[in-house]
Amino acid sequence: MSFVKGDPRINRKGRPRKGQTLTDILSSKLDTATQGGKLRRETVLEKLISMAENGDIAAIRYVVDRIDGKPREIVEIQNNDIDLRLKEIARNGQ
Repeated sequence: MSFVKGDPRINRKGRPRKGQTLTDILSSKLDTATQGGKLRRETVLEKLISMAENGDIAAIRYVVDRIDGKPREIVEIQNNDIDLRLKEIARNGQ
């Protein structure tokens, strides 16, 4: 059933907005200034860099992943049973 102009079923205000996401809340908190005048975002990143410089492997991995991107994972499946079943499925069109 289509809508016509003036139909009371039409939601004129549109879909109601959802509440803030965790990302929105975190981002707004990180954009506030500390007592020293720096943004919290800067303070957190300086701490992360400091941890990486001190040898924290998780911090190093995080920084490298953010800069260069995560390496691709190549997965090779070497199972003849699976290969045979796939060929059988392809042949039978199942």
